[in-house]
Amino acid sequence: PETGSGAAPSARDVADEGAAGRVRVTPWYEEGRLRLSVARRTRWLVGHRAVGGDVEVTVGAPGPAPTALRLTHRGTGTVVSFPVEAAPRDGGEVTVRVRAETVAAARPPRDGAPAAIPAAHTESWLAELVLADGGTDAVACDPCAAPVAYPLPHGRELVVAATPGGDLVLHDRTPQPYLDRVLWRADGTLLVSGRLPDAAPHASELVLKDAAHDAELAFATRHEEGRFHGVLPLGAVPSLAGPVPLREGRWTLHLRERGVPGAVPDAPVRIAPSVLDGLPASRTVRGKPLALDRQRYDEALVIAGPAVPAGDRGPYRRRVLREQHYALHRSRPLRDTVLYSSFGGRAYGDSPRAVHEELVRRGADVEHLWAVRDAQTAVPDTVRAVVVGSAEWHGALAHSRWVVTNTHLPRWFTRRGGQRIIQTWHGTPLKRIGADLAGTLCAGLAHLAARPRVSRQWSVLLSPNAHSTPVLRSALGFSGRLMETGLPRTDALFAADRELRAAAVRERLGIEPGRKVVLYAPTPRDDLAYDTGQHRLHLPLDLRLAREELGDGHVLLVRSHPLVADRLPAHHAPFALDVSAHPDATELLLAADVLVTDYSSLAVDFANTGRPLLFLTPDLPHYRDTLRGFTLDFEARVPGPLLSTTGELIDALGDLDAIAAASAEAYEDFRETFCHRDDGGAAGRVADLMER
Repeated sequence: PETGSGAAPSARDVADEGAAGRVRVTPWYEEGRLRLSVARRTRWLVGHRAVGGDVEVTVGAPGPAPTALRLTHRGTGTVVSFPVEAAPRDGGEVTVRVRAETVAAARPPRDGAPAAIPAAHTESWLAELVLADGGTDAVACDPCAAPVAYPLPHGRELVVAATPGGDLVLHDRTPQPYLDRVLWRADGTLLVSGRLPDAAPHASELVLKDAAHDAELAFATRHEEGRFHGVLPLGAVPSLAGPVPLREGRWTLHLRERGVPGAVPDAPVRIAPSVLDGLPASRTVRGKPLALDRQRYDEALVIAGPAVPAGDRGPYRRRVLREQHYALHRSRPLRDTVLYSSFGGRAYGDSPRAVHEELVRRGADVEHLWAVRDAQTAVPDTVRAVVVGSAEWHGALAHSRWVVTNTHLPRWFTRRGGQRIIQTWHGTPLKRIGADLAGTLCAGLAHLAARPRVSRQWSVLLSPNAHSTPVLRSALGFSGRLMETGLPRTDALFAADRELRAAAVRERLGIEPGRKVVLYAPTPRDDLAYDTGQHRLHLPLDLRLAREELGDGHVLLVRSHPLVADRLPAHHAPFALDVSAHPDATELLLAADVLVTDYSSLAVDFANTGRPLLFLTPDLPHYRDTLRGFTLDFEARVPGPLLSTTGELIDALGDLDAIAAASAEAYEDFRETFCHRDDGGAAGRVADLMER
């Protein structure tokens, strides 16, 4: 059973032998084994207080009289010493004055900054008493005692605290809050409360930062008499995709001034000793495990587990599901079910959504299932969600009569007799993909290589236009049936209610009437990836300069690719908003006055609107000649200017009429080449195909 946090446990005093000292047991880990150290401590912290800007420390020190208190820096080994103020008093107590200026002067420089004014690093100093014969004694400190902070110059603080082993340590750092009250609600809301440092901002927010990716979530806090109170709805985080549970991962907790990155404190929220033994504090919401835990002894850490049911997790169980459960369902009759998958379950959108809505409009007598990865996609009442990786998902892949997907299915999937797999793909391939990447930097990446075996899973591959037909067949190694239907996701651009949908999107995003909406949709860079399934956000745009020059008349919507894990920080709002979580990019195209991209296929979709297209491509030579390359003469054919800097983009946004006039001929040629099958009826053609 779960008995506590996996972080370093605290030391405990098990006996007090008076003048002979205290017996302390310190648990610790070595090579996966729990170890116990038992030692007698004869020197211990009695008290401390502020004295004229310094900190006076009182230590119980029976036995040989100490001469000084030595502080040793944990990282560099730098040593500073402070003499004992007076001879030991009754009971062997001595006092030492730790001078703040001396500690500040000894602080090591970080990141090129002067030692006196460092960044938000924590400098830890281990304390020990120096004896007359040159020996030293550690100073024991109650590990359950609350750390106490004293102000230092330059907005820093000196914190008197205990190490996990129960020894006295002084932390020189930016002011940091301590969380001392935790409560889980049944719905997965985490209520937290704690002590604020004196330098805390008046308007603060609690921020969850993804420990692996550049993504964060901010939540407003309430201040009251030196304390903060926060409500973290981890079981249903508000998002543009609807309320969804916190994304799987490890998230550190910070407190900062609202809308100001890097502001004091913007440092980890620490957990008070009184709470440590109660960790991890866990809650499972609709199968999604959530926990408040700690790292580096007392830094708050929120852990969101996978949405896959507990019985379906783990390498062995995945193999059983793949080799036995899936095989068992393949032996059973097919069901009149449509399983939809958009970007592997990352969204309710793109062409699978368009096909689903068309089948619902027709009243098709089928069951509708939508693959959802990590419960991060909210789906409408017309479809039922199945969690990617679950037993239910494996079964749906085996017994659904139709599967509509816009990306590759698992390699182990095999289409069975009577099963129809509709591969819609996800846009016009302006850049090279699959087998056509031979000779580029991406040629050896497994997730981009040609997949003839995988493409044999499909019954039909849809092509958006005549240009794409031979490209898709060659690049994806597909020798089966290929139909030039147009791209179903573009149907919304021709719908009768498109203006109403555009207005609804603007209202949902809080965009005031009259502001020009600029949608920025950069494509991911394969050489800027965490791994094959998670990419970094490529953002060669100076947002500060853009905000200063464009002002309140514009709003910038940043839409990253579904494979990009990073997110734009919230402090760029209201000028720049991250809309990557919006379930359908086509609705964003409806709401945009102008599209800025680099090499994304969304440029083809947006050309159907007739609105201006701008291409921010500072890395064009590298992308063209080394990274991927194109399926067309990109520089000659794109219907808008190729821009290299934020300044050029700002100038172009300021004169869109001239841009439109200069690009009119190229724009018309682009539409004739790539949009000739886009007429609002592509999803209908796919539905006709499925009903045959």
